[in-house]
Amino acid sequence: MIKSLGEVLSLNFIRNIYFTKFHSLLRFGILFWGGAGDELTTRLRIQKRVIRSMVGVSTRTSCRQLFKELNSLTLVLLYIMEVICYIRKHHQFVDLNSNICAHNTRRKMDIHIHSYNTDLYKRSVINMGTKLYNKLPGYIKEIDSYKIFKKELKSLLLLHFFYSVEEFIAL
Repeated sequence: MIKSLGEVLSLNFIRNIYFTKFHSLLRFGILFWGGAGDELTTRLRIQKRVIRSMVGVSTRTSCRQLFKELNSLTLVLLYIMEVICYIRKHHQFVDLNSNICAHNTRRKMDIHIHSYNTDLYKRSVINMGTKLYNKLPGYIKEIDSYKIFKKELKSLLLLHFFYSVEEFIAL
């Protein structure tokens, strides 16, 4: 559908269609199925195929620059953003390191990581959100307003285009 519209409509209008029809479907339920790595990889391939057809480039063209030009997040970045925002919204259910330990350390604003051995917990939103939130720079963690926090987080994610959660954690 998007490929056929590319011949008739401008890129800006096609971008609006992408965000209306396709992007909204990607975001739906991402907190629930995003922890399954295979599902994320499959849907990322579909997203890259759609982005390439929007711009009208070959299938061998790298999408990293295309995502930047379209000011769009990859599916992995969408997952990272949704999980971090979920943790930020529900911060009353997690403990900060400053609440656990009385010492004034550089990691006092980080969320305390609980250790569990089950694979289900390792892929859970709480565990993944804790790891991802702790990787954020301090200036973003200290923002009080949720709206400004989300805006700064998106700006940070638009600077780096990751194709896996592990790439973000390694940052």
